[in-house]
Amino acid sequence: MRNDRLIAFILIGLMAALFVVIGVQMFKVRAEVNGVYPEYSSFRADPKGYRILFETLSRLPSIHVERSVQPLREVPSGNGKILVMAGLLPSGAPAEETKLLNDWMTNGGTLLVAFSSRQFDSNEEKNRKDPVPPESKWLRGEVDKIKSWGVRIFWSKLNLATELQSNLFAGLSSWAGHLYIQPTKSDWDVLAKARDLPVVLQRRFGAGKLILLADSYPLSNIALAAHRNAALVSWLFPEHSTVIFDETHFGIVDHPGVMGLARRYGLDGAFVVVLGLAVLYLWASRYSLRPVRRVRADSEPAVRGAGGNEIFTNLLRRTLPTVDLCTVCLQIWKQKGSTSQVKQARLENLINSLPPTTSQVERYNQIVKLQHS
Repeated sequence: MRNDRLIAFILIGLMAALFVVIGVQMFKVRAEVNGVYPEYSSFRADPKGYRILFETLSRLPSIHVERSVQPLREVPSGNGKILVMAGLLPSGAPAEETKLLNDWMTNGGTLLVAFSSRQFDSNEEKNRKDPVPPESKWLRGEVDKIKSWGVRIFWSKLNLATELQSNLFAGLSSWAGHLYIQPTKSDWDVLAKARDLPVVLQRRFGAGKLILLADSYPLSNIALAAHRNAALVSWLFPEHSTVIFDETHFGIVDHPGVMGLARRYGLDGAFVVVLGLAVLYLWASRYSLRPVRRVRADSEPAVRGAGGNEIFTNLLRRTLPTVDLCTVCLQIWKQKGSTSQVKQARLENLINSLPPTTSQVERYNQIVKLQHS
C-alpha cells in the first residue's frame, strides 16, 4: 500500500514538471512569434525581428555572437567588437547614453545603429485617416539632429522602396523605409543611397567607427528571407569579430534574482543539494524508518509484563514455603562455610527457640540483632 502511494506521488510530480516545461515552451514560442518582444529585437522570430540574423551569424565559426541585456556601462570593452542597436527611434538618445557610446567607439569599438521610422509612419497613417490633417512637425522633414555624431535625420513622405545605389553592395538589392540621413560633417562616407538620398553612412570615431543605417528593414527576418543583401551583411560583420546585439534600448534589461545570481556564481550544485535534502526531510517526515507501534483495540485483553526480579521472586514463592525460609537461608549460609562455630550454634539455638507462630520478618530481625551483638 505504501509503495502504491509513493509511486502515485512520483507520477504526480512528473506530470506537474511536464506541464511546467510545456507551459514555458509555449510562452517562449508566443513571445518570439506573436510580437511580445519589440520590433527588430534579436529575440523575435516573426518577419519584424532580427532572430535570423542572430542565428546565422552565430553559426559562423569565425564570428562570435552574443546578446547584451546589461546596462551600457557594463558592456565589455569595444576593442574588436561590433555593437548592434537595431530599431532605434531617432528621437534623441539621453546625453549619458550618447557619451557612453562615444567612449565605447573611441576605445576601438564599432557601433552599428539601424534606425526605425515606425513612430513617424504611424503619425502619417493617422493624418491620412483625418479628413483635415493637422500640421505635424514630422511632415516638415527633419525629425532629429545628433550634434556629437554630426548628422541630421529626415523623414520622407515618399517611401524609399527602391534599388540600393552603392558601389560596395549589389545593385539588385532593395531598400525600404522613409528615413534618410544628411551628414553635417565632412568626415562622413556615404556608402549607399536610395532615390539619391543617403541611407548607409560611415565615419571614423577615435580608434573605432560609427555605421548608420537609415532603416532596420534590410537586416530583418523578412528581408533576409525574401531578398537577402549578402554583400551588405558580409561588409557589416567581417570575419574574426565579436558581434553584440544590444537589447537594453528596447527595455529588455536583466535584473538577476536569487536564481540568476546562483547561476552566475556557479551555485547550481548547491541548489540541487539543498533541494535533495528538502525532499529527504519531507520523505522522512512522511515515512518513519522505525516499525509502526501497534495500537491495541479495546476488545483485546491486556497482558501485563514482568521483569527478571519479579520472575525470580515468583519462582521462590512457588518452590519455597514461607515457614521454611529462615531454615533454608541458614543451611545455605552453613554450606558457604561459617567463620565461627560459636556464632553458628547461637543462630541454631535462636531459630529453634522462637515460637512457630513467629513471622519470618520477626525471625529475620532477631537474627540481625544476634549477628551485631
